[in-house]
Amino acid sequence: MPTPKPLTGRRVIEFTQFIAGPTAGQLLADFGAEVIKLEPARGDGSRELPGTEFGSAYFRCFNTSKSSLVVDMGSEEGRAQFEALLTEADALLCNLAPGTLRKLGLDGDSLRRRHPHLVVTLISGFGQQDDRTCMDTIAQCESGFAWMNGNLDGTPRVSSSWPVDFYSGLYASYATAMALMDPATKGTVIDLTMLEVASAMLLGPAAILLMEGAQIGPPSGNRDRASAPSGVYPCDDGHVYIYGGLDAYWARLRPIVGGEDAPKAERLARADDFDLMIENWTRQHSVEHVLAQLGPSGIPSGAVRKPADGIARIQALRPGGGAEALSTGEHVPSFPALFDGARIARAPAPLLGSTIPGFQQGSS
Repeated sequence: MPTPKPLTGRRVIEFTQFIAGPTAGQLLADFGAEVIKLEPARGDGSRELPGTEFGSAYFRCFNTSKSSLVVDMGSEEGRAQFEALLTEADALLCNLAPGTLRKLGLDGDSLRRRHPHLVVTLISGFGQQDDRTCMDTIAQCESGFAWMNGNLDGTPRVSSSWPVDFYSGLYASYATAMALMDPATKGTVIDLTMLEVASAMLLGPAAILLMEGAQIGPPSGNRDRASAPSGVYPCDDGHVYIYGGLDAYWARLRPIVGGEDAPKAERLARADDFDLMIENWTRQHSVEHVLAQLGPSGIPSGAVRKPADGIARIQALRPGGGAEALSTGEHVPSFPALFDGARIARAPAPLLGSTIPGFQQGSS
């Protein structure tokens, strides 16, 4: 069964680097677009990051199913080549700094004048009017997420898995695809900021609460902000996450751990006390014993596993989960959804300046 390819026949020029922009291009390629990644002679900077004998794991994770074309944007010949590509393209993805784009004449207004047919998606930290350098962790900090995600002692904490970059790429691909598929759209400039993405996807309800004049509590570590008890608890051989915050869950969990009967508001106000009730029980048992006790009661819980164990379990759930092995031994990251049981096929990230060997869009 072939997987959906609604963007077949659409050409996307990807003039991006590192994670957010490449993720957007990767997702468009997943659904049939021809994505041509433009790179300087040294390549995307992520090609220099750690990996295996197959190359940088960072570059290979976000650049599947694309072609690579080396273009010298500092030369007249390279600029002419770039302009010719845009003339024949349907969309352009770019996450270079706004000041750099203006110097190159690639700001939104200039591109609209020269290529009015083009869907132009510009990803930046703070908007095209702001030249400040931004990266995922800066957006986490500037948005307030790093404070909200902080430890119980109040020290801020960033996520190490680049959530703002991922979500920015997701939003950019979604917005680009919708503009390409809308028959009423005759070219447009999409201005996406990482700071707004951080607000939408990481602050979530907190953003609305604050804008409406409410207050949010101090950093809560691994605890849920809206109910208690919840968190990561030590066992005699590891750790588990347990969520007993809702009244229905606490009613089932309380007799197991020997906890107090108390309404949600009191549990939240005395979160330390209720965490201790759970911890006094979990410390006496193994991780698997705790999960075996909580599972039949429908209490949300899970083991804190090392990545190797987590990946093995993901792959055991259904074929191809997490990453798929190619005949060469190289692996490509898997698209996480199945379409009538079929998974989107991904070709490996291209070598610098190369097309995708032996790969046809639309395979499954």
